[in-house]
Amino acid sequence: MSDLKSKLAISPDKLQYHFDENHLRGLSFDMIEPCSEIIGQDRAMAAVEQGLDIKSKGYNIFVTGHPGTGRTTAVRLLLESIREKETPALKDICFVNNFKMPECPSVLYLSAGDGRKFKKAISYLIDSLVTVIPKIFSGENYREKRSRIMGEFESRQKNLFKEFEKKIKEKGFELVQLQIGPAVRPDLQPVINGAAVSFPELGKAVKEKKFKAEDLERLKSEYELLQKELQGMSEQSKKISGDLEEELGRLNTSLVVPLINDKIDTLKKVYDDTKIQSYLDELNEILIDMLEIFQPGGDQPSDQSEPRKIRDFFKQFTVNLLVDNSEQETRPIVVEDFPAYKNLFGSVERVFDPATGWHSNFTRIRGGSILKANGGYLVLHALDLFQDPHVWPTLKRVLRTGHLAISNIDAFNFGGSGLRPETIDLDVKVILIGESRMYDVLYHADEDFKKIFKIKAEFDNVMENDATGVARYTEFIKKVVSDEKALPFDKSGLGAVMAQGVRLAGRRDRLSTRFTQIADLIRESAWLAKKNGRKKIDRGTVKQAIRMQRERVNLAEIKVQEMYERDIFLIDVTGWKVGQINGLSVYDLGDYSFGRPTRITASLSPGADGVINIEREAAMSGRIHDKGVLILSGFMRHRFGRKRPLVFTASLCFEQSYGGVDGDSASSTEVFALLSALSGRPINQALAMTGSVNQKGEIQPIGGVNEKIEGFFDVCMIDGLTGDQGVIIPVQNVPDLMLKDEVVKAVEADEFHIYAIDHVDEGIELLTGIPAGDMDDEGNFPEGSINFMAAGRLDELAETWRRYLSINRR
Repeated sequence: MSDLKSKLAISPDKLQYHFDENHLRGLSFDMIEPCSEIIGQDRAMAAVEQGLDIKSKGYNIFVTGHPGTGRTTAVRLLLESIREKETPALKDICFVNNFKMPECPSVLYLSAGDGRKFKKAISYLIDSLVTVIPKIFSGENYREKRSRIMGEFESRQKNLFKEFEKKIKEKGFELVQLQIGPAVRPDLQPVINGAAVSFPELGKAVKEKKFKAEDLERLKSEYELLQKELQGMSEQSKKISGDLEEELGRLNTSLVVPLINDKIDTLKKVYDDTKIQSYLDELNEILIDMLEIFQPGGDQPSDQSEPRKIRDFFKQFTVNLLVDNSEQETRPIVVEDFPAYKNLFGSVERVFDPATGWHSNFTRIRGGSILKANGGYLVLHALDLFQDPHVWPTLKRVLRTGHLAISNIDAFNFGGSGLRPETIDLDVKVILIGESRMYDVLYHADEDFKKIFKIKAEFDNVMENDATGVARYTEFIKKVVSDEKALPFDKSGLGAVMAQGVRLAGRRDRLSTRFTQIADLIRESAWLAKKNGRKKIDRGTVKQAIRMQRERVNLAEIKVQEMYERDIFLIDVTGWKVGQINGLSVYDLGDYSFGRPTRITASLSPGADGVINIEREAAMSGRIHDKGVLILSGFMRHRFGRKRPLVFTASLCFEQSYGGVDGDSASSTEVFALLSALSGRPINQALAMTGSVNQKGEIQPIGGVNEKIEGFFDVCMIDGLTGDQGVIIPVQNVPDLMLKDEVVKAVEADEFHIYAIDHVDEGIELLTGIPAGDMDDEGNFPEGSINFMAAGRLDELAETWRRYLSINRR
């Protein structure tokens, strides 16, 4: 047994990663150049670059990887490097009034910088018209011409009625104005005794014998003839008034329209775009049709004769500049951290007027970040897109069609918008940053996703730990130190940061690319060194910073450790027990992981239920753990089922497990507990075991090996180490060992032991002190071996069960 222990024991020099300072030989910290690019992500960067280079529709990019691996920074750096090589043809985007359909504002596209100029030009046009035209209408020349025209037509009106008035006077009538409701109309009344009298009054006088009936009839006949003549005169008067309006219109046109036409023609020569020219033509027509707005007493809105109020009225002719690229020399890069619907796609703002309620117009259309990124790149975090149920469907539609329709998505219907702006043409490359599982869900659940995000760039969380990798790591450390203006590192300090990078990676031949955590360690080490009055950051300082990081987040570990100390969690680290073994598990709290030993027990009885997984029966077992137990059953059949039917009932339990259990790292432990229960041979409780097993009995690697070993070590330290305690791990996990100093020192002092095995047979001999026993060609095991005793116990259980069934059938 001692020979086996010596053979399987791992020497202290293999328990920890030791940075080879030869990589830094002849290199001082001052000689290191700060890195200017993302390191360790060549493969991902190549994929991003390909997606950016291909301009075809659908070649948007989904960047996956763990947070802290530099995904966002890498995308920004690559975008900036690529756009420097390009000469973009960016467009300004404006909305203008659609005079024929105001509810459907029109969009105009202009070259970068021309949008601002066009907006100013239209504003200058309106301002100049508002200033100049009223001066024309109030000028001496206009007043004289208007007075002359008015005089001529007034004279025609007077001459028209002069002869008629003479005629009616001879007939004994007088022209009067009758008030009929709000209107006034001309009428004729007979003159009796020098006064105009209405016909109803004359009719009354006839009844009273004060007026002759034949005279009344004569007057009525003459009235009808004169009334027809009066109607004709009224029609001629209306025609004269119409002629007056036309003449005044021609006067206005002759003085003002050339001014408007000239200004519009000047703009049309500058902006030769067909759509802009069409807009200017419509603007020209509208301005000419509304000349009366400039005239004193004209048809302008009430009390808007002052220039400022007239300008407010003319806001309908302004230009709403949504995208202004006048100062954008390269393709825009927009990182939207708050992609709510309004922020991303824009909106149509509304205002409330007590008289008219909610309303809006084209000047209240607002653009979002996708418009700001038009012609360039938009970077989004994928998870943020699903906080608002409308964002993801809209983004898919925009990328699929290449068009954006700005609208509102309201939780409450306020009404009053009514605008349907013209859709905007988009040319934008979208880069989504998210985790791999989100990519997988979208790829399989959303058919549109794979059509619009054809490039996947995977950021790895580890990189090669070789001379090149070390050099790049030191460049990153130098960059953080330079950016933070922190103290420099010596070689031991650099080595300590490298060692932590290896531990975070989980493998000695890899370095972690979670540079956010590495940068935090550099900053905190620098702070600690300065606090301690050091001039450089050495290994001890980095180690202390790591310890302080752990102490900030390990309260749960301390509480669990206290429960072992108070014997609330029951665990034996000395003695021997049948069917009982110390398994190892890991608690992952997100920002911190730690190991915890767990008692695993097995019990046997006659029966035909096979192996019962208590965790599964209690609905506390994950699928991987369930698979591990089924593999255990397969191992039992492979080893003992060749010569006998396996007729037994065994239950396996993680004692004092009150949460879910998953993973197969305890499957080998469960095998040993079951073999102990079958053979009746006790297991040394000073040892703990971790590792998965296959149906052939081969031990397979697991995760969290360092945390598991350290967790059992801490529990053993409660009553002090005995020199017998230790942990058995899969041999494949030896390169992953990066144990804390306390464990390594205990192994060096021969007070704690780490053993590596590759088969169940080695583990059971370490745990029981009895060889497993190899099967011969006839399927038998050596007498006195664990397998021999287990096979015998299986035969006894099968026979007992057979007799039980035989008795109960009688």
